[in-house]
Amino acid sequence: MIGVMALGGEAGSWYVTQQRAQNAADAAAYSGGMWVACSLAPSICTADTQTMDYRGKEFAAQNTFCNNGDTASYPGSRCVTLPSSITQTVTIASLTSWNGASGNFVQATVSQQQPTYLAKVLGLSSVTIGATAVAQVDTLAKPPCVLALTTITFQGSPTVSSSDCGIAADSSADNAIGFTGNNGIQVNAPSYAVGNCSQTGGTQCNSVKTYQQSIPDPLSALNTAISALKTSDFPNKQCSTKSQPMSYEAGSCYNDGNVSLSGSLSGTYYFNGSVTISSSSTSVTGTATLVIFGNGSLKINGGPTIQLTAVTSPAGPLSASALALLTGVVIYDGETTTKNQSVNISGSSTSYFDGTVYAPKAALNYGGNSTSSAPSPGCYQVIALQVNFTGNTTLDNSGCASTSTVQPNVQTVRLVQ
Repeated sequence: MIGVMALGGEAGSWYVTQQRAQNAADAAAYSGGMWVACSLAPSICTADTQTMDYRGKEFAAQNTFCNNGDTASYPGSRCVTLPSSITQTVTIASLTSWNGASGNFVQATVSQQQPTYLAKVLGLSSVTIGATAVAQVDTLAKPPCVLALTTITFQGSPTVSSSDCGIAADSSADNAIGFTGNNGIQVNAPSYAVGNCSQTGGTQCNSVKTYQQSIPDPLSALNTAISALKTSDFPNKQCSTKSQPMSYEAGSCYNDGNVSLSGSLSGTYYFNGSVTISSSSTSVTGTATLVIFGNGSLKINGGPTIQLTAVTSPAGPLSASALALLTGVVIYDGETTTKNQSVNISGSSTSYFDGTVYAPKAALNYGGNSTSSAPSPGCYQVIALQVNFTGNTTLDNSGCASTSTVQPNVQTVRLVQ
């Protein structure tokens, strides 16, 4: 009886070691997955100077498992020098498929081989205790075409539809996505909120996924770069007329006066003054990117016809990395909430904005894209501090990839084994 109890005690110690090994494997796989997630989203993640293998082994070491001779190589390591009769191994592997499913996976395997004592009577001279964990790195199946850095509201009776992408609100408030109106509001798009959903009528909240993971602003570095612009960054680059930029210099130009915009545009334009597009008789068309910076402001009223497609090779006094982020942006509006005004982006029933409308510092009242004349496939995206839908909108991000337009998404890391 004493022998059996002693043998049971030895087997119990193996179980404890196996649990510790599993904790180390879980931490290593998850850490490696986080490294992969960062590498897949460099625009929203600070580049890691270490390798995936290093990050996985670092967190295994913090859970007391290291390859022999590797006990002091990682910060926070809790590994110790083991007796020569005990060996540990840690391996980190990147997989393109797991359990029959393709994707991005990180597998961590840890083990400890040690001699037996009482178990020798059963013919076991040593035992290998190990554990394996697998982390999957995934993205939203339908990344949002509309990302509010705080809240999204629907007012009146807008219809928002999409089969390719959805809407997301990063607010943790109870009204992160809010419906103010009645059953006239129709939303046929995947909807995600970090917080909760509220409504004053209808059952629109039933289709909103609440308490989801926050989606980072993929253009935050662009916002930082444009916020630092000054008119002195544009030597001899003023648009040809201060009242109406109708002829253009190569690349880009800026205007620091008040502009009533109309006509055909082509290029990248920077405005440090008031830009107005107004009246139903006004038409603004072409392939252009409008950057409202500094003291600039944008006002659209009177139902003008606006049919703009973002440039795919933007120009201007920005770094190469910032210009890459500006690719596919049709309107950047740097107005701030301190001005106590929102940005209105709307037009006639045939207006469209083929590109990203980006207003990271202001509430955006979005009138939508035309369902009849807009290019298809297109790249219709909205990223703003707050978004208020006031008109019918058709969302479509299927054309974004072909123009290298940055899309909001989130890399999720979860343990699948």
